[in-house]
Amino acid sequence: MASPQSTLGRLDPEPLSKSLNFSELFEILTFQSKAHTSLEDIRRHADWVCVLVNFGCLVFALVQGFGLGVMKEALSWGIPIFLTSLAITRAGAGNRWTMHLNGWLLVAMAALHVHLGRGMVEYHFSFFMLLPVMLTYRDPRPLWSMGLVIVIHHLLFDALQRAGFECYIFRGPFSGMPAIMLHGFYITVFAGILSFLAYTLRQHAVAAQETAELLGYLDKETGINFRHRVQADEEGKVSRFGQVFNDYADNMNFIVSAFRMLREDIRELTHIASELGADNTFQLTQNAKASNNLRDFVHKLGSQTKQAQVSAELSKKITEDSFDLINQLNQSTELLGKITQQAFQVNQQIQHILPDVQHQEILHNKLLTASAGLDYLAERTQSFMSKMDSFKGGLDAIENQTLSLDRSTHEWIEEGHANQRRGWEVLGAMESMQARTESAFNAVTNTVETIMRSAEVVREMERRLSRFDI
Repeated sequence: MASPQSTLGRLDPEPLSKSLNFSELFEILTFQSKAHTSLEDIRRHADWVCVLVNFGCLVFALVQGFGLGVMKEALSWGIPIFLTSLAITRAGAGNRWTMHLNGWLLVAMAALHVHLGRGMVEYHFSFFMLLPVMLTYRDPRPLWSMGLVIVIHHLLFDALQRAGFECYIFRGPFSGMPAIMLHGFYITVFAGILSFLAYTLRQHAVAAQETAELLGYLDKETGINFRHRVQADEEGKVSRFGQVFNDYADNMNFIVSAFRMLREDIRELTHIASELGADNTFQLTQNAKASNNLRDFVHKLGSQTKQAQVSAELSKKITEDSFDLINQLNQSTELLGKITQQAFQVNQQIQHILPDVQHQEILHNKLLTASAGLDYLAERTQSFMSKMDSFKGGLDAIENQTLSLDRSTHEWIEEGHANQRRGWEVLGAMESMQARTESAFNAVTNTVETIMRSAEVVREMERRLSRFDI
């Protein structure tokens, strides 16, 4: 069986002079005292329990003295015994020696009961009744010291009783050494049973104290200490809870160390995320500007196409007017040609008539004048027709240039419409891409915000982990 020693090496602290006050005595009497985890507190609590039991034994002794008519002996012995227990407990409750002295004083009270009863055997139950009180110490040593004192008391008082002193231990024929040996046997067996219970309780107390001490290292108010490790005892064993604590401390050390490494990565990632968020904002602004510029260009292209359509309509009008003018010139030329031909025919007829009218001087002169006028008309008509031919050639050139310009304008308009369609298609694709890019940037922004929030969480974890000592 393992020794009930703390793996922390601090189960038996130095004796303390601290003692309970009377309010704690009241808590003991009313069963309201708190649970104690350290052996020091357990011993101090047990010392005051012994004082209370001693007081109860004094009351019983007074009742016994009143009933048996030995009040003087009850007072003269009982009060000093109780006051001695109270004094030593007040002076050194929680020390190792007080538990032995209180046990011996309880033996004195039991001996007083037997003495006041003049050795009546039933009063020997006081020894067996008071011996279990030592279990409150959770230590087998006061049990054996109290049992030894009981045996010594039996031997001493039996010898004094046999010598004629007024010291009573047995009454009746069954007395002396056989009675002492029988009582000693029962005391030994009973002390052995109680020692086993005390040892078990002590193990529980050791485990409770170790647990309380280890939990003290996890107090978030005073700081969490993961530097501490539960050490093995002399047999090389570590308690189960100690092993759990060591494993927990090792795991927390790993977690805290990993977090501190992760903290730097998160800080760097936060810096990158901040820059990425700024770049995303700038890129979105640039994309919006590019989209607006392209939209303006497409609108301008549409405006230019409309202007080209107006120019085409104007060119078409000019072409039609030129064509009409050429047709009219052609008609005029044909008409002038007919007039010239008629003038030539008239002039030919005049030339045939002139020989016949030579004797008619007046008529002959008029015909000559008419023939000269017709020649002049023909000449002027030929000159005007030549100029009209030149003008017609110019109009033909203008018509050809206008037709060429019209074809170019139509090609420009068609190309403008095609470019406008392509511009709108590019703009639609660009806006679609911009929408997808904006969605992607929004996702990146959300990620950046998440990273920034994680930075806040990291700072909060840093604040919390600042209490950890690893």
